[in-house]
Amino acid sequence: MTEGKIKKYKTQIYLARDGKVAPFTSGPKNDTSPRWSPDGSKVAFLSERNEDKTQIFLISLDGGEARQLTFRKDGVGEPVWSPDGKRIAFSAVSSPNGSSDSKEEKSDVRVITNIRYKLNGKGFLPEHKAQILVVDVETGAVTQVTHGDYDCREPRWSPDGKSIAFISARFEDHELTSVKDIYVAQVDEAGNGLRKITGTDHAISGLSWSTDGKSIAFYGHNNEYKGATVTGVCVVPAEGGEVCYLTKEAELAVANSAGGDMGGSPTTEPVWSQDSRTIYFSALDRGRTHLYSVDVESKEITRLTGGDCTVSGWTKAKADDTFAIHLQSPTLIGDVFVLEPSAPAPSEGSAWQGFPEESSPAPFDLRPEKPFTVRRLSSVNKELLSSVYLSEPEEFFTPSKDGTLVHGWLMKPIGLKEGEKCPAALEIHGGPHAAYGYVFFHEFQLLAARGYAVVFSNPRGSTGYGQAFLTAIRHDWGGVDYEDVMAAADYAASVPWIDENRMGVLGGSYGGYMTNWVITHTGRFKAAVSMRSTCNRLSQFGASDAAFTNGEWEFDGDPWDNPAAYLDRSPLMYVRNVSTPVMLIHSEQDLRCPMEQAEEFFTALKKTKKTAVLVRFPNENHELSRSGQPKHRVERLEYILAWFDRYLCPDGECYDPAIEPEPNPIVKLPENL
Repeated sequence: MTEGKIKKYKTQIYLARDGKVAPFTSGPKNDTSPRWSPDGSKVAFLSERNEDKTQIFLISLDGGEARQLTFRKDGVGEPVWSPDGKRIAFSAVSSPNGSSDSKEEKSDVRVITNIRYKLNGKGFLPEHKAQILVVDVETGAVTQVTHGDYDCREPRWSPDGKSIAFISARFEDHELTSVKDIYVAQVDEAGNGLRKITGTDHAISGLSWSTDGKSIAFYGHNNEYKGATVTGVCVVPAEGGEVCYLTKEAELAVANSAGGDMGGSPTTEPVWSQDSRTIYFSALDRGRTHLYSVDVESKEITRLTGGDCTVSGWTKAKADDTFAIHLQSPTLIGDVFVLEPSAPAPSEGSAWQGFPEESSPAPFDLRPEKPFTVRRLSSVNKELLSSVYLSEPEEFFTPSKDGTLVHGWLMKPIGLKEGEKCPAALEIHGGPHAAYGYVFFHEFQLLAARGYAVVFSNPRGSTGYGQAFLTAIRHDWGGVDYEDVMAAADYAASVPWIDENRMGVLGGSYGGYMTNWVITHTGRFKAAVSMRSTCNRLSQFGASDAAFTNGEWEFDGDPWDNPAAYLDRSPLMYVRNVSTPVMLIHSEQDLRCPMEQAEEFFTALKKTKKTAVLVRFPNENHELSRSGQPKHRVERLEYILAWFDRYLCPDGECYDPAIEPEPNPIVKLPENL
C-alpha cells in the first residue's frame, strides 16, 4: 500500500450509449441520483456544484450546461419525476411557515426535546422536519405538499399524476419505534388533503404504485420481532385496507445485501409489471443477493438470477423484462450489466469476466420460457483487477456447539506454498442483523495479499437464513453467536495449511463488540483489532443515536429496570480475563457506537495491565471503513496490518516480495507495548 493523498471523493454521472460508456457530468463536486425524465430527453440529478448543499439540476440528453432547479437553504433529496414530466417531487427540510430560508440570527445553544436528535454521519438533526415539495420544471416554482411536525419521506407519484404517496410517522411517541405509515396527498387542483392507508403497525420503505394505480407495494414487516423481523414484499390497496404479505413464507431477506467495504447502489424499490400482476424485487439468501419476481395473486416466487454474486443495485425497463444491474462478486468490485429477454441464452462465461467458472459456470439461472442475454456495459476496474492477485473464498458449513450449521468462507493467502502454514484472521461482521457474502471486500483481499488466511462466517443473528436464525440471539448476545463464531475458528484451525497457534480476530460495530467479547472469554487468539465497538451495553444505551431501542427486543427490558441484563453482556465486566494484545480503532464522531465506548475499554485494559493501544480517527464517524476520508481508510488498514504483523508474523515470514512490495507502512506502532 502507498500513502493516500486523496482527501475527498468525486462522483460523476456516466452515460452508456452505442456501446460506449463516458462521463455525462463533470465538475469539482459530487453529482448523484440521476433520474430519467419520462420522455428520456433529460436527466434530473442531485449535485453540490454551486454550494455545499445538495440541489436538483437538469441536463439535456444532448449534453450542455446543467440548469439548477432548486435553491433550498438546507438542500434537497429524493427527486422523482411526475408521469407527465412537468414536475419533480422531492423532500426537503422546511420550517412550519413553509420556508427554510430564514435570515434570523440564531444562538449556538441547543435545546433538545426529542430523543432522536442526532444521527451518525449527519450529526445534529435539523430543527425542522422534512416535507414533500413539488417543483415546476419549466418555471422553477415550488409548492409544498405536506406540513406539520413530522418527517415525510420517499415521495412517489401515482400513475395519473394526481397524487403523491409518501412515508411518515404521525403519531405520539413515533420516535420510539420503527413503525411508519403510508399517506397519499392529492396534488391536483382539487386538493383533497392527506389520506392514511396503513394501520400504524408496519415498518415501511420503498414505495411503489402499481401500474393501474389500484395498489401500493412496499418493503416491510409487521414489526413482530421489532428490528429482527425479516423484511418482505407487501401490498396494500391504494385506498387503504389490509396489508398482503407476498414473500413471508419464503423468508427471503428482501431489500438486503451482504455487507462490504467498497460501496454499492441504493436499494431499488419493488417494481411492478405493466399488467400489475407481477412485482420484481431483490433479496439476500445465504450470502447471495439476486433478482426475484412474485406473482401478486398466487404468491409464486421465481428467482431470475443466480450464481455466487451480489446484485447490489438494479432498475427495470417499463416495456419489458430488461434489467440494468450493478453486480459484485468476491473478485469483481462492481460493474453494470444488462439482462435482455427474448434472445438466445448466452454461452457459458460470456460477458462475465471475473467470475469463477468452475464454481458457477452459468452465473444466471435462466427462465426457459424467457431466457436472458447478458451484456456487460462497464469494466471500470479492469486495469486494476488485471494487475493484482485476488483470493477466491471457499465456502464451508460447520456445526456449532449445539449442532446448528454455520455458513462461512475461507480465503487462502496469495502465494502460499505447498506444505507451508500461515496465520489466520477471523473476521466478524457488524449488525448483528447483517451478513457476509459474495461481495468484493477490499480488507479481506489485503489481508490475503499480506499472507493471512481470512475466515468469515454468518453466526446466528445474521440475515438471509430465515426468521428463527435471525432472532436466535434475543437476550443472548455473546451466547449462541459466540459459539457459532468459535465454530468457524475451529474449522479454520483444522485446515492443514493454517497455523492454529497464530490466529487473530477482528471486527467492527457489533463485530467489534463480539471481538471484545471473544478476547474476554478465550485466550486462543494472539492478536485482536476491535473497531467502532461497544464494551458497556448499559452506558451505550443512552449515548448512542439508536441503542435506546435495544430494550424492546434485543435485550431484556430497559437498563433501569434490568441493569444486570446489560452488564452481564458487557465485555467491560470481564476485562480481567483478557490476555490477547488488542488494538482499539475508533472514530471520534461516531454516534452509533460513541467514542466513550473505546475510551472505557481502553482505560479498563490499561488499568488491569493488559497490552492495548487506542487509535483515534478525528472527523470520522461510524462509516470510516466504508466512506471515511480516503487517507484515513488507508491508515486504518495499515494499522490493522501493523498490529497483526507484530503479533502473528513478527519475523516477516508472511510477506512474499513476489506478491506485494516490501512493506513500508504509513503508521508506526510504539515499541514499548
